Amino acid sequence: MAHHRIFRILAVAAVVAPTAFLAAPAAAADGVAKIGVFLPLTGENAENGQQIRKAVELYVNEYNQQKHAHKIELLVRDDRGEPKTATNIAREFAQDKDLIAAVGSFTSTAAMAAAPILDKAGIPQISPTSSHPDFTGLAKYAFRGTPTQSIEADRIADYVADKLGGKTAAIVYRQDDWGNSAAKVFRKSFEAKGGTIVAAEAVAPDTRDLRTLVTVLKEKNPDSVYVALHYASAAVLAQRMKAAGWNPKVITSTALYTHQLVELAGNDAVENWHVPAFFFAESKEPVVQNFVAAYKKAYDQTPNAFGAVGYDSIAMIGTALDDVPGSGTEGRKALGDKLFEVQVRGTTGQMKFDANGDIDKTITWLEIKGGKFVQAP
Repeated sequence: MAHHRIFRILAVAAVVAPTAFLAAPAAAADGVAKIGVFLPLTGENAENGQQIRKAVELYVNEYNQQKHAHKIELLVRDDRGEPKTATNIAREFAQDKDLIAAVGSFTSTAAMAAAPILDKAGIPQISPTSSHPDFTGLAKYAFRGTPTQSIEADRIADYVADKLGGKTAAIVYRQDDWGNSAAKVFRKSFEAKGGTIVAAEAVAPDTRDLRTLVTVLKEKNPDSVYVALHYASAAVLAQRMKAAGWNPKVITSTALYTHQLVELAGNDAVENWHVPAFFFAESKEPVVQNFVAAYKKAYDQTPNAFGAVGYDSIAMIGTALDDVPGSGTEGRKALGDKLFEVQVRGTTGQMKFDANGDIDKTITWLEIKGGKFVQAP
């Protein structure tokens, strides 16, 4: 029967123009669960998007070699982290009657732009990394693989105040939905702990010259700096701080547990930075060790936290699919309902969505020492 066949993964290049969406999609075979994936595979966050793509494909290859009710087929799109492109891709997915679910995007802004369109089509959507609190409220079947900034930034503020003894802090954040949310929650939580925010500076995604910003912050002389940026901008910030001879305690968001930060900034520039993570590649947990070994074997590369949460997110769909009788449009509602019920012991911790599609996980605190991430004492 058709469902015993191994189906190939469709890796599709970046969307060129909206007119490309008018082409009729190829029909999925019986017993195939077709899942759309949209991520930044090029552009500023390409490394993070590629990590998720590789992890998702790794899971699907493993899944399709096992006995399940369906075989999974992926339709991969490059949204470049842009909300407009993500919107166009969501429209394409909505027109594809064979598609049962969507994974994406990496950024909160892109994931949120796609959510209403996917919701109208009844397509369950899991964003592995969207942490903006509003995301899951945009659709009935919108889920996230990472805690909201209401949880993450609050716990980071606690760490700065309680563990590091921070009294004054500056915030440097990405000027988008995710960054604004992180900055807002950190400020509120840090001030509630008795701390003082001496400055909060937004950084546009395409900004590469941060000398003035560093000069301004250095004059404010905070004992701590909370950095809610992606790796490219954070690396520039680290280099400018080093050039200015300024060395406060730096605490980042979970987005910066990536070796790209160290490679771009240089070891010395990010030495002693404090980095929270929901995944640690050197963990002794068997589920983590098995994933890391398989990822390294497949790609000759160590996975970062985004790859790990991508793997866990697609695992939620794979687990739920075993109890979904239909595929395509016929299976969307059943899959969406089932995603609220399933649990997976993942590489990033226990995966279980609450009634809103949100999730909670435990933070592991890391420090950068000699160019490597090590567990904080």
